[in-house]
Parts: sequence; structure tokens; C-alpha cells
Amino acid sequence: MAINCQTNISETDENHRSVEFTVSVSEMDKLFEKSIGEFRKQVSMKGFRPGQVPKPLFVSRFGDEVYHETVDKVINSDLRTEFEKLIETWKTNEKLEVAAPAELGELHAERGQDLVYKLNIALNKPLVAQGYKDLGVKVSQIIVSEEEINDELQEVRKRYAKEGEEFNYSALGVKDEADLKEKISENIFADKQHSARQKALKEALDIAIEKNPFPVLEEQIKYTAERSLQRHGEEEEIKITKEQLDEMRPEVSRAIQEERILRAIIEQESLKPTQGQVDARIQQIADSMRMDFDQTKDALRKSGRINGIRENLKIELAQCLLIGESLPEKTQENA
Repeated sequence: MAINCQTNISETDENHRSVEFTVSVSEMDKLFEKSIGEFRKQVSMKGFRPGQVPKPLFVSRFGDEVYHETVDKVINSDLRTEFEKLIETWKTNEKLEVAAPAELGELHAERGQDLVYKLNIALNKPLVAQGYKDLGVKVSQIIVSEEEINDELQEVRKRYAKEGEEFNYSALGVKDEADLKEKISENIFADKQHSARQKALKEALDIAIEKNPFPVLEEQIKYTAERSLQRHGEEEEIKITKEQLDEMRPEVSRAIQEERILRAIIEQESLKPTQGQVDARIQQIADSMRMDFDQTKDALRKSGRINGIRENLKIELAQCLLIGESLPEKTQENA
């Protein structure tokens, strides 16, 4: 350890622990003296050469400021490091998961007294998912009627037709009416399939959640809600209001339940996507951006986003297992 301190760990319940660090006044005095020596070298005052300000005068003028700097360093460097080591031990030995960042429980940092720093943390116990196979939930069969296609065709004509001019199929990226109808049919089918799949997945997850009850911790709900409100690129942390939290709680709680169950299934089934499944997803991205597959794959690899694709596919594999589906593979035929 970088400093000598006493550590006391207590469990308030099976999902919450408190860690109290106590640094003795004698240890803090040693660290304070060391900081005084370092800061004196940087300070100059009228009548004294740089770094030569008498210690009593320096302490009387800057002692409190230097002590606060010392406390900040002890807390944010030494004690935080020790706390992170404890968490890693819990993760390894007890398979616990951090539900939300630790919260300050207590801080006593008066000069001439022991430093007491207490952190409270919420932890999820390991989840072993049960009864998630053979749920009997399937995606309903999709039928696209000629009437649906023709209705959408009329809407497209109204939207894009110009009075007095022949309908411009090429502007929509198709050759003729037959080609347009085929595209419309594909789009309707894709939309219906997505809706049917989401409905089946919700039904399957309803069953899985009922079979695998576990407490959804308030700290995790609040932290997840705040993260969802955080705008991309913003550094300032969002503080959610009680009204916002109450409104978001059901949806956020459900999302946490789903993710924990799906993550448990991934681990228990050792799920990971094949290269063909990864390539199939990259092909979808390339097609949507009208880019070459190899160029898209290379760009994703260089940016590190391909790892995110693999993680998302793990979730989708677990979802597929619940509703008896499989992910598409990229082959020579669909390359």
C-alpha cells in the first residue's frame, strides 16, 4: 500500500456493502509534512528567494490549502486504488457485479484528526438463469397481402408523382412498377417481421423474468436512468429529478431485468458470434451506407467498433435462443 490505513468492511444487506478507510492522524501528519516540502519549493514571497520561505510562515499562510490538497490526493489516489482492489477481489472470488458507482457515505478530514473516508456500494449477486429453453414462444408467420402492397404503392405515387410528368421510377432506385412493388413488399415484410419478433421476444422475456426473480436495485435504476439522459459527448453528469426517475422507473427496471438475464444466458451457454455472423452484420452496415464490404470492415476494425458489434451479437444470440431463431451467416452467395 502507498499509505498505512485501517479498512473496515460491513454488509448492510446481501446487496450492499460499506467500506470505511481510516488513516491515522500520525500518518496524515507525515503526508502533510511531505506536501509542505514539495509546495514550499514552488512558492515565492516578497522578501524571500523562491523556495526559501520559512516553514512557519508558509504553514500559517498556506497550511490549510496544502492539507486539503493532501486529503484530495489520499482519497482520489491511494484510497480509491485500495477500493478498486477490493471490488476486483469481490468480482473474482464472489462473482459479484457492481450495480452502480459507489456513493460517499462519510468523510471526516479535519486537520489534526484521523481521516475517515466511507464508501457505500450496491452489488448484484451472481444470477444463474433457469428455464429459458423451450419456452414455446415463436415468431408468428408473416404474410404480405397484395392489397397492402397496392395501398403502399398508391401512397408512394402520391408522395413522389409530379403532375403532368411520367412517374420517375429511377429516382426511387427501381426500374419499373414491378420492381417498385417488389421493394415495397420487402419493406412491409421486414417491418412486420421486426414487429412480430419484438412481440415474441417480449413474451419470452416475460416468462424468463417470472422464472428468474431477483431484486432490481434502486441505485442501478437511478444510475441507468441518468446515463440514458446523458447526451453523447457531454462531460457534465446528469442529476435526475425524482419526477423523472418515477416516470422512468418501470421501463428502466425492465431493461435491467432483461439485460441481466440475457447476460447470464450468454455466460452459461458460452455464446459468441461466428465470423460469418459478424460479417453478415458488417454487410448490412455496408449496404445501408452504400459502401464496399471490405472498406467498411476495415474502417470498423480500425475504429474499434467491430468489438461493439460482437458484443451486440452476443445479446442477439441469447434473444434468438429464447424464440428459437438463428442469426444469418454471410456466405459466398450473399457476399
